Amino acid sequence: TTEIYTLSLHDALPISPQESLARIHVPPGFRVELVAAEPLTVDPVAIDWDPAGRLWVAEMSDYPLGMDGRGQPGGRVRVLEDTDGDGVMDRSRVFAEGLNFPTGLLTWRDGVLVTAAPEIVLLRDTDGDGSADRREVVVRGLLEGNQQLRANGLRWGLDNWVYCAAGGHHGNYGVGTRLRTAKGEVLVGSRDFRFRPDTGELEQESGPSQYGRNRDDWGRWFGTQNIRPLWHYVLADRYLRRNPHVAAPDPTRQVVVPLSPKVYPASAPEKRFHSFNEAGHFTSACAGTIYRDEVLFPGTPPGVQHAFTCEPFHNLVQHNQVMEDGVSFRAERVPGEGELDFFASEDRWCRPVMTRTGPDGALWVVDMYRYMIEHPEWLPPEGKAELLPHYRLGDDRGRIYRVVPATGTLRAAGRLDTLDPAGLVAALDSPNEWRRDKAHQLLVQQPERVDLVSLRKVARAVNRPLARVHALAVLEGIGALQEEDIAKALEDPHPGVRENALRMAESHGTTQVLARATALVRDPSPKVRLQLALTLGEWEHLEAGRAL
Repeated sequence: TTEIYTLSLHDALPISPQESLARIHVPPGFRVELVAAEPLTVDPVAIDWDPAGRLWVAEMSDYPLGMDGRGQPGGRVRVLEDTDGDGVMDRSRVFAEGLNFPTGLLTWRDGVLVTAAPEIVLLRDTDGDGSADRREVVVRGLLEGNQQLRANGLRWGLDNWVYCAAGGHHGNYGVGTRLRTAKGEVLVGSRDFRFRPDTGELEQESGPSQYGRNRDDWGRWFGTQNIRPLWHYVLADRYLRRNPHVAAPDPTRQVVVPLSPKVYPASAPEKRFHSFNEAGHFTSACAGTIYRDEVLFPGTPPGVQHAFTCEPFHNLVQHNQVMEDGVSFRAERVPGEGELDFFASEDRWCRPVMTRTGPDGALWVVDMYRYMIEHPEWLPPEGKAELLPHYRLGDDRGRIYRVVPATGTLRAAGRLDTLDPAGLVAALDSPNEWRRDKAHQLLVQQPERVDLVSLRKVARAVNRPLARVHALAVLEGIGALQEEDIAKALEDPHPGVRENALRMAESHGTTQVLARATALVRDPSPKVRLQLALTLGEWEHLEAGRAL
């Protein structure tokens, strides 16, 4: 068994960004572009865009054990800009530094939310010098421990909450773990959570996902953990905890199966110190995400989605087709993509740790670019001794790529910061996930300026179902959702709109809404019927009981 692992990682040397780019394999019909590299960014692990189109990067330069090997913080948030519009970042500035192992970020109002256990902080620049000068702790009490297992993510939900993956501590997270916000303490235990940064509200969610908690267009959430490339959260925790006397079932369903499925790398095997039977299989799955645009895969049939999961130990990103399967999903490797995975690098320093759908419709890939990605805590004594001098090699490097169509042009990303509320309402009709989500977020943050007439017109009349559901969600987020809005949406021809309308109906249990909702008991969509069952449990009405 050991003979096939004799090629030591010590034999590999780092190569330039251009050389590494040339060693990345993607299927026919696609190509890879280098968007940013050192010295503009180093140790990138998470990205997001702000309304001005700037790229914000969380840099975990203190990985794995701190700048001094004893936990000294050294993480950063950096802002990158493409000033000449050629698609390549050419300006970089450090927005904040000295952060404690930052793992995720979300641009928020005039600043950025960052997960840096034991806190989630809001960093702002109030004097206009380009660096953060205000630091507000939004959430306290996140578990620290192993740096690979800390809270991360931060994603905007259709329900107007920010979602956070609690990390991979699982049983070690402990029933005694409490998170503190301006609203008080919440017992989270071994679960993910959602919160409202402006008010301090926080609630438990099913989980935890180790690295990355992402959703599809219709608000269905997915998680990832090491040998589990992608699972679907079928049941939200808020429904499960209604009855403390019933042991809830597993709220998740594995979508990419079996556990530790095969990967198809372009790189030679690394030296292993344990789990030899897992070579060539998922062992470091992270950041499972759903691609949410039309640029890369035009003509995708209804009911089919494209999922991407990073596998940094094997230097690749795997692509799976995700298809409807009752109340959940199933997946299969995409036919015709060849012998290698979708994004497979020959460079064994290439460490993809996150993918995102960019505002331009490309698939963006964050490459931490490290000599070793495995945390020393997982190594046996002989592995720790051999690799000790190399724990931080690559801490001065990092690359960000985007996968684009081999021919044709990307969508113009466009800025949102220059749009008035009417322009933001129009942006809800975009086919791009980031543009819809950020316009949605910005509208909720300025309710006094929203034109309710135009918003309702989108909710009821626009052809794109995703625009209708976002318009409804904005109405909900600004407290303007009315009984008639919900009743109309419960009869929408698209099941995703009906599914979300049922969730929104939970706080509007009027006679009209109840009648429209219970009529869905024979809805052709299993996901709509599941949401109906969950929603009915929120109403203390005789008709709700009969429908159940």
